Amino acid sequence: MSLRGGSRRAIPYLAAAAGGFGTAYLIVAFFVFPASLSSADVPVPNVTGLPYADASARLVQSGFRAAKGEQRYDNTAPEGTVLAQNPLPDAVESKGARVVLDLSRGQRMVEVPRVVGMTLPQARQTIESTGLDVGDVTGTDDPAARGTVLASGPLGGTRVPVPSPVALTVSNGPATVTIPDVVGQDYAAARTLLQQLGFAVGEVSVDSTSALPANSVISQSPGAGTTAAAGDTIALVIARHP
Repeated sequence: MSLRGGSRRAIPYLAAAAGGFGTAYLIVAFFVFPASLSSADVPVPNVTGLPYADASARLVQSGFRAAKGEQRYDNTAPEGTVLAQNPLPDAVESKGARVVLDLSRGQRMVEVPRVVGMTLPQARQTIESTGLDVGDVTGTDDPAARGTVLASGPLGGTRVPVPSPVALTVSNGPATVTIPDVVGQDYAAARTLLQQLGFAVGEVSVDSTSALPANSVISQSPGAGTTAAAGDTIALVIARHP
């Protein structure tokens, strides 16, 4: 057998083997790497900052699908604006891939709490618990107890964005107040009562000869029943046993 004759007879077998190998390669490539054969990879467009409808349309034009993701309050973006996207802009993805869009719920709105009649510390805690801030606090003479909230601005029940300041008007107490009788009371209780009425406790003297319990108020000046301006000073004498 000549070499040339053997080579001619081997050609059909080589061609069949090459064809089989090519077919096997295509089958493996189709099942293992289907995306590379079925669709093209393209960059994801940047839709951050767009309204959801516009962002969805742009993604569809580029061959992607839009899906709504997390929705959260944002003071700078109108409701429905895209805040973030996943995959990120310019990421290379297969056509038909889903792009999740996080959307703004707009600025959060709350009702101003009704705090008229509360003390200033109570009103402050109530307002701040809603996410609002206490703004200017103005005092005015009023028959209500000193420190009582008389008004708020905006009014309680008004809806405002968060954060917003709420101004308060509080009572300084009446212009003149009848001094209460604190004789016989414990010094701490007497001091608290006088301060609530707008008075200041001034000089405190000690009497070690009194039969009253220790720390009890023996006398006061000015006396009970007289009137004085809010902020005036009341002097007390208390019992102190040796």
